[in-house]
Amino acid sequence: MKLGRKAWVPSLFKTLLLLVCLGISNFSYGQKGQDKKSSLKSKKVLLQDEIDVANEILKQTSTSRKATVGQVAALNQKINIRSRLIRTINNEVKLLEKEIKGTQDEIEELQTELETLKEEYAKMIVNAYKSRDRNSKVMYILASENMEQAFKRVQYLQEYSEYRNNQGAVITAKQEELNTQIEELRSQKKEKQSLLVEKSKERELLQKEKLEQQNQVNQLLGKESEIKKDIAAKQQEVNRLEAEIQKIIAEEMRIARQKAEHDLLVAEAKRLGLKQGKDFNSKTSNKRLRVLIDKKKKELNAAGGNETIAKDDGPSYGLTPEAKKLAAGFAANKGKLPWPVEKGIIVGKYGKQPHPVAKGVIENRPHVEIATSKNTEARAVYSGTVTRVFRVQGAGIAVLVAHGNYFTVYSNLSEVFVKRGDKVELKQRIGLIYTNPSTNQTVLEFGLWLNDKSQDPQLWLFK
Repeated sequence: MKLGRKAWVPSLFKTLLLLVCLGISNFSYGQKGQDKKSSLKSKKVLLQDEIDVANEILKQTSTSRKATVGQVAALNQKINIRSRLIRTINNEVKLLEKEIKGTQDEIEELQTELETLKEEYAKMIVNAYKSRDRNSKVMYILASENMEQAFKRVQYLQEYSEYRNNQGAVITAKQEELNTQIEELRSQKKEKQSLLVEKSKERELLQKEKLEQQNQVNQLLGKESEIKKDIAAKQQEVNRLEAEIQKIIAEEMRIARQKAEHDLLVAEAKRLGLKQGKDFNSKTSNKRLRVLIDKKKKELNAAGGNETIAKDDGPSYGLTPEAKKLAAGFAANKGKLPWPVEKGIIVGKYGKQPHPVAKGVIENRPHVEIATSKNTEARAVYSGTVTRVFRVQGAGIAVLVAHGNYFTVYSNLSEVFVKRGDKVELKQRIGLIYTNPSTNQTVLEFGLWLNDKSQDPQLWLFK
């Protein structure tokens, strides 16, 4: 029987190619799994940070034994964060279970491959033993029909010997890979057990917090009439603040429209040949500029020109190029804006929300309420210009910052560090947030407006 490389080389090549493809596929899948795992771990750290902030806030407000609506709101938020943390741990466990299943499958495949390799190697050893007589190899070469065939047989015997030696190395490497996977499986199972313990502890804490929250609510149930009176007073304060903001923004828009129109009229006057400093100046009103422009157009038409006399339809809203750029940058950062405080949790959501204690009562806010630590400063969420610093009864001091035709509002401040017309940079100090002495609560009211319409700030802040 004639022997040659064709009997085994193609099958070996196919096997190696398959192993390489599987390796690439497993690497790609494994990388995605690692990225997701890393993302979940980062999310878990952020959620734990939020819980720590909530604990700090609750600790400061618990100096009095009397329960407050603010404490209930903070507890509710803490419970929500804890629930999200548990869901994140659940996702980690599910991902790990998937990894464990994949590792177990890999171990089974490796064991099967290893057994196959060992069987093939054993057969080669038996064959080598049977053909250990050097004369048989010499006779095999001498039996060649020609020199070319003899050369190929010598080459085949060399390659077969090398392949047999390599097969031993492959088995050793495969055994090491198997041992690594077995160790990885042990590590994954240990990590899963650790996560399950962590999940169990978080569930216990969640139950305690729910009981604490219910106790707080029960303490307040007998004070519903007092709470409803406070809610009505607070809603009036919110309405006054909203009306003042709308009034200020409307005035800013009017000024912006007037300036945009003035710039257009100046450009038109110059185009027609009117001289700034001679025919008009920077203080010339828009109305006077229109009169000068129309008069100049009539003169030019009388001289054979073809200038159209524009109908006065009133001012149109416009932004300067700088304001347009600022607004575009602000809009592009939706969902990525930094928080207006270094540390805090949202205890009052935007829009119509059910009251945390008074059943059937709906609160309506044009902003979010962010609870934070005592002596915390509000900071700018984006660069802009301070449009107004004003005070509203019951709402402390408020600061309105313009970012093109976007506006951010920082209210319930006890002290401010900026004034009207100041340019502010990202995260610049705006003012000190007021701490209620009777409840020890420090809450920033943060609003965001597009033109004269309020937006949900939570959608704009970094998550």
